[in-house]
Amino acid sequence: MNDVTQLQARLLKPGAGPTLSFLGVNLAFKVSSADTNGAWALLEYVAPPKFAGPPLHWHKVTNEVFYVLEGTVTFRREQELFKGEPGAMVYIPTGVLHTFSNNEDKPARFLTFLSPGGFEEYFKELAAMAQSEPSWPPQDMSKLLALYEKYDNYFPDES
Repeated sequence: MNDVTQLQARLLKPGAGPTLSFLGVNLAFKVSSADTNGAWALLEYVAPPKFAGPPLHWHKVTNEVFYVLEGTVTFRREQELFKGEPGAMVYIPTGVLHTFSNNEDKPARFLTFLSPGGFEEYFKELAAMAQSEPSWPPQDMSKLLALYEKYDNYFPDES
């Protein structure tokens, strides 16, 4: 046997996997980058009703795939809007400006596939920050901006 870490198969029942809840969002970590030697990660994301979503952003390294399971998720890719209903898929390669939101009156549930892995750690740090701040967004935005930069989040006015 070589030095490569032996990967393990993963079987999860519905609702299983480590979870996080913050700012109305619920995340279930179905496969983490640790499970794939850093190759990819898979999250189940539940966005609450009337969820504004993240700021319009892009990634230098991370590719994302979204697959809608329940509800309606509104995706923005560059200037294009797309209403994703159950079964819809959106692929966002590196360098593409994007965001998503749930403008509806009921929660939306979708899978997020991240490649390479590692970006899922952003959500853990964001949750910890959100829980430690007395208000959101935080008064001192420098911590949030540092978190964005650490995890490959860039905004339209940045290069």
